[in-house]
Amino acid sequence: MKRKNIFTTIAMLAVALIISGCSGTSGESGSSEEDTVIRVGSKDFTENLLVSEIYALALEDAGYEVERIPGIASYVVHTSITNDEIDLYPEYTGTGLLAILKMDLETDPQKVYDTVKAEYDEQFDMTWLDYTQANDSAGLVIKTSVAEKYGIETVSDLQEHASELRFASQGEFDQREDGLPGLTKAYGEFKWKSSTVYDNSLKYEILKNDEADVDGQEYEAVAKKYFDLIN
Repeated sequence: MKRKNIFTTIAMLAVALIISGCSGTSGESGSSEEDTVIRVGSKDFTENLLVSEIYALALEDAGYEVERIPGIASYVVHTSITNDEIDLYPEYTGTGLLAILKMDLETDPQKVYDTVKAEYDEQFDMTWLDYTQANDSAGLVIKTSVAEKYGIETVSDLQEHASELRFASQGEFDQREDGLPGLTKAYGEFKWKSSTVYDNSLKYEILKNDEADVDGQEYEAVAKKYFDLIN
């Protein structure tokens, strides 16, 4: 039976505020015949698209024919690979551990990797290859003007003023143990004035257009540079 391989990422909870991860790689263990086409998928956000393209180019450089299938919604990409619609895609071990395997939070990167590698092999007949040293993080982002208005400098301050703030996220952050639930355990319940789920591609626009005050998202330097946000 042909096995599937997944790009890997290690996710680690850091003080329940920033979720760090190391992005990794995998390639399909198929033949090197000229007519072999490897279908490289990606999720629908910039980082995943870029990592996916890096590996697509590497495979082409190695002589493989590649079909790119970009922009798959995060909540269906696992279904895409299990349904044989793609052969590989970049993934995070934290996502594999918590969102796919529904296992308890683990903060040791090597233990997370070893667990998902073993469980994916047993449950899905998929292979996680060695992870790379790239880093990813996520956390709460607040508009600078809002932080100054309420004197918010720490997560504790944010939790205290939650009832006055409009919260938004792409949805996954609200449910994963290394997201809002983990912060709630550490700081208490965040009783937001309102809570909205949006498409990941709108994560900056929703704040820029004043549709929310606080956002749970993957952090990128562009947030601070262009949108007057604090992470």
